[in-house]
Amino acid sequence: MVGPRAIGRCPAQRSQHGQVLVIFTLSLVALLGAAGLAFDIGRFYSERRFLQNAADAAALAIATARTRGESDAAAIVEGRAILDRNFVAAPNGITPPQPPPTGSETYESGHAGDPRYLREGILISGSEVRVAIRNRVPYTFGRMVGLNDSEIHAAARVRSSGDLLPVAVRHFVNAPGPTTGAIPPCDGDPNAFQDLVATADTSCLGTETDGSLRAEPGPGLAFDPVNPNNDPAHHGPIISIIGQGAQASNSSSFRGFIALDIRNFQSSSSNVFYNGVTAGTNANTLKAMQAAWVGAGYPGPGFPPATAPPDPNDQVAIMDGNSSGIVIDAIEDRYAQGDEILVAVYSGTVMTIPDFTFTVPSTVSIGTTQNRNGQVTMNVTKNSAFTGVVDTTALPDWGDPTDPLVIGTLAPLTFSPTPATPPATITWTTFTTTGAPVGIFTLWIKGHSSSPYLTDHHYPVAVNVGGVTRDFSTNGNGQVFATPTTGSTATGTLTFATSNNNSTYFGGTVNLTIEGGPGANGALPSGIGSVSVSPNSFVLGKGQSQAVAVSLNGGSLGPGEYPLTIRATGTNAAGQKVTRMVPIALDIATAGTSSEYVDVMGFAVFRVTSVDSNDVEGYAISGVYGDMNDPRLRRGQLARLVPWE
Repeated sequence: MVGPRAIGRCPAQRSQHGQVLVIFTLSLVALLGAAGLAFDIGRFYSERRFLQNAADAAALAIATARTRGESDAAAIVEGRAILDRNFVAAPNGITPPQPPPTGSETYESGHAGDPRYLREGILISGSEVRVAIRNRVPYTFGRMVGLNDSEIHAAARVRSSGDLLPVAVRHFVNAPGPTTGAIPPCDGDPNAFQDLVATADTSCLGTETDGSLRAEPGPGLAFDPVNPNNDPAHHGPIISIIGQGAQASNSSSFRGFIALDIRNFQSSSSNVFYNGVTAGTNANTLKAMQAAWVGAGYPGPGFPPATAPPDPNDQVAIMDGNSSGIVIDAIEDRYAQGDEILVAVYSGTVMTIPDFTFTVPSTVSIGTTQNRNGQVTMNVTKNSAFTGVVDTTALPDWGDPTDPLVIGTLAPLTFSPTPATPPATITWTTFTTTGAPVGIFTLWIKGHSSSPYLTDHHYPVAVNVGGVTRDFSTNGNGQVFATPTTGSTATGTLTFATSNNNSTYFGGTVNLTIEGGPGANGALPSGIGSVSVSPNSFVLGKGQSQAVAVSLNGGSLGPGEYPLTIRATGTNAAGQKVTRMVPIALDIATAGTSSEYVDVMGFAVFRVTSVDSNDVEGYAISGVYGDMNDPRLRRGQLARLVPWE
């Protein structure tokens, strides 16, 4: 008899269940390992944030100490103290080491001495501070897979830059000097010559152009609110920085309040605007906006370093004196006695746009071989603000190889008088041709003045050689194509026409191209976008005219006025070449406002001695420096974190 079958698992089943157990165990180990690594990585991120906060705080502390006038060594001591206070709260219980002492900094391999590759240390260079720190943090669960520790790094970079107020302080009063009998120490006579950015004891000495007897001011003794004038040998004379006592020498309506967002007074239409200001901004809106920069900090752009003659972007609009109260209130809200501020410095005189203008003939005639020396004249005039002289020269057409000035059949033009003091009549003393080709060619008259500003003006003059009668004209000379914003397109139209007379109408094809201005020898401004004229070729028959659409894209050009030229050239019905150059301008985010402004000569640090409803008073504790970010002005600068690179 067959017994009952044994009940149990077969070997195959037992093998499968064993494999599952092994896989489960291995997965659990991997899962626990991943969780452990995630835990460690979280600790490292926490350490990284902790070190970054400590580096930021230390770099800011060092930079801020320097703006208070501390030495670099003392500032570094303060920064290390900040690190010590931060290191107490290390999130992983491991106190980071202090960075090595000055001179023992460490760098990435192969980059010794390059601040960008600082690995551990504190560096001060000019207006910059860099702090790099590290700490080693051990793995917890990572040790299960052979990981011991990880080095965590953090680095911070701080730059001190001008914290500029909408204030311009007079450099001189009662200029040009000297004051008869002036001796040190100066007595502060308000009717005598004074340099307000010299020491109080020497401010009355010398002249506007000779400061050899004067001393540059410095911080001197600590501020004493009871006796602010406690160190006249070192600080400047106490003056009204802004308000009723700060009137310019030639304008009682200007009392030191400037519009930082309106600059460039090269011409009546060259103003450049920033931060949303336009030519149409309401006066009350503008003064409120400018005063608000006192509390919020001016976002820029900063002023370019001051030059002589002044850079147009160092020319800044002035605000009416009746508006000064709003900025005085803003200064009182932010600053107290003894605080130090960065201000712009101007000569003490309000400027009006200085300019000169030539009146030139649109066309002059000469034979193919003829001497017309002394027979052509033109006038140069000026406005009341212009005090310089003007040099006159002639430039050939850069794009016409047959131009008589280029090939030598028209002798180089000379003029008299040159230089000339406007108003004046300028004579073409040399105007002679020898075998010149028949046609109408264009040359440029250039007027140049280096004072009071570097100013160049160019005027096209058509030279009719050989009695050409068939010609065309345009209404486009001097036309301005304007766009209110950068990167956008300005459009407009101009018209070309010819006569209705059988013997003088052009009777040929006119071709148009857009080129740069004569000052750039025809090269288009770098960064300009697409430019076009439509149509760019057309026939001008008897009595006909042609409207032309002009499109100018600003591309990447910044705000400003850019001279351009439309070249119009063709062959008339008599087979003679005619070329006329049409000067135009592209205005990007510019316009015209008031013609009054001040030239920023530089920047200085002043210490506030008092503030009331009418005036802010103070004295200079630095000299005048052309760059608002100069390290010597650091007491009036603001320390800001910036990217490491």
